Amino acid sequence: MTLDGYILAFDLDGTLVDSAPDIINALNVVLQEQDVKPYHLEEARPLIGRGAMELLRRGFALAGAPLAADQEKPLLNRLLEHYEQHIYDHSRVYDGLVEALDTLEAAGARFAVCTNKPNYLAVKLIETIGLSQRFGSIKGADVVPNKKPAAGHLRACIDEMHGDMAKAIMIGDSETDFLTAKAADVPCILFTHGYSERPLAELNANALLDHYRELPAAVQACIK
Repeated sequence: MTLDGYILAFDLDGTLVDSAPDIINALNVVLQEQDVKPYHLEEARPLIGRGAMELLRRGFALAGAPLAADQEKPLLNRLLEHYEQHIYDHSRVYDGLVEALDTLEAAGARFAVCTNKPNYLAVKLIETIGLSQRFGSIKGADVVPNKKPAAGHLRACIDEMHGDMAKAIMIGDSETDFLTAKAADVPCILFTHGYSERPLAELNANALLDHYRELPAAVQACIK
């Protein structure tokens, strides 16, 4: 397998890291402080993926307590503050990730992170899991003009690495990642272990994977 020149752009939450436990815990802390009933982890997983503000807004709205405009910023700051302090209490990288990166890197691939997480939190999480040196670009939603599913978010990662969009592949876990790939006209590989609201089988991704051991073969299939 030869992947020289290819850049694999990964989503972060639900793709590289099962971060839902700590994200939802931060949301629940804010909900409880506002006397709103917290969520069970599984029921709130699909709320992740569109960024922290959307998580906050939708979390309160679905709990029957929609936020007023003047509540949003202070509660968002509280959520992010708590999450930063507990960013890897219960989160874990997905099984087989490091081995898959080793295989793909040995074949010539390079890696980026394209996430709707705030950039400073994305960088901190990647540093915490010890993978900073593996990614040539990490771009959160707040350091690009338009976040995913805008194609420009992915393009910014590829440009920073002086790559070619014709040799980019988007790897994620949700409809947002699929739509990003579609907008950018690049292949898309989706993991079923993530946080998608929409059933992935409804999307026309190049591959749906259950485990990272399947990734090298799926990438190879995308470039044939």
